[in-house]
Amino acid sequence: MGKDRAYICSCDCQCDRDDVLDAIQEGICRIKEGIKDIQYGLDLICCCRINEGIKCIERGLCRTEKGLDDVVDGLRSIEFECDFRSNRNIKEGVCELNDGKRMVRQGLCELKNCCLCEGMENVKKGLEDLEKGLCYLYNGVTEIRDEREERRRRKCCK
Repeated sequence: MGKDRAYICSCDCQCDRDDVLDAIQEGICRIKEGIKDIQYGLDLICCCRINEGIKCIERGLCRTEKGLDDVVDGLRSIEFECDFRSNRNIKEGVCELNDGKRMVRQGLCELKNCCLCEGMENVKKGLEDLEKGLCYLYNGVTEIRDEREERRRRKCCK
């Protein structure tokens, strides 16, 4: 994990390290893809294509989990640079995403056990949490980017 950390060196050269925030952004994109898959899965279930819908929801849940893991790993990498734990949007986002994952997983289990109404209701609730969490997370990452940019400007002006 330490090798992925982006740092600001004191030289004027451009460092070759990838920006950790770009990696976090990729995780956010993966979460978005997962949400789309879950929505599509619900649509398939509504069209009586239950097995296809369940597979689509599973794929979406998997993408969402991987995306969240990427985001959390990236956030750990920038911990030295700024205290992301004090960023309320990121805290709320990660919590909402975890709650959403839990609800989708529960709904998926119910769908597999032929409890369609309860399962779809829980997947929908989980989807709402995922979307809300994604919004919070996006805002939090934007705040970190802005904070970084402000620090760079101050450093240049000295």
